[in-house]
Amino acid sequence: MVLSRYLDECAARAAGVLGTDVEASVTLREHGLTLRAGSSGIAAARCDRAEAMVDDGPCIDAMGDDAVVEVPTVVPDDRWREWSEQARREGFVRALAVPSQVNEDVSLALNLYSRSAGPWDERLVHAAGAYSALIASAVNLQLAFSDLDDAAGTLAHGTSEDEMVQRAIGAVMQTNGCSQDEAAELLRSASRRGGVPESEVARTVLRSLATASTGDIVDVLAAER
Repeated sequence: MVLSRYLDECAARAAGVLGTDVEASVTLREHGLTLRAGSSGIAAARCDRAEAMVDDGPCIDAMGDDAVVEVPTVVPDDRWREWSEQARREGFVRALAVPSQVNEDVSLALNLYSRSAGPWDERLVHAAGAYSALIASAVNLQLAFSDLDDAAGTLAHGTSEDEMVQRAIGAVMQTNGCSQDEAAELLRSASRRGGVPESEVARTVLRSLATASTGDIVDVLAAER
């Protein structure tokens, strides 16, 4: 099972366990690049995609500070303008971002959204933290296997750096629901911020996210053209 499908299932299970009115998403961050990796529903996915595209929102703050970010009431907010506007369009009135460290270089956040008013229950926040840590452990295991493939030369076997970047652009397009130009700019920005080549950012996208098969990515790129 590719990681993105597994994380979709994780988000769906988290939403089901943590509340009847809760939607959930999982985001990953590496090399300063944030990607929506799994969601329980399209509304939560759209919120996380809005956040990832501008690199600004509660889950990004949560991962950056390694601290839970609670949004008791979603209101117009200059800190998180695009995210808060999207959350309000979806009808969400509160949100919660719970980070976990996958490894030294990769972090994730479990993001919860609700259309019901009121504070987040302390027991729910604690349970969300445990669930976020469990997901992080699963992602870390996936990365360990990916590193073995990479060491064996199977990840990029027969793939040039340009081809790898193009495949990563397709993966970002599919994951973040953006255009080819927008996906390419996200990779370039991550490369500049991290001080690493674009091909290295592309490798991490394909290695740690595994969002789509090569055929899926080719289809996404072809549709954009």
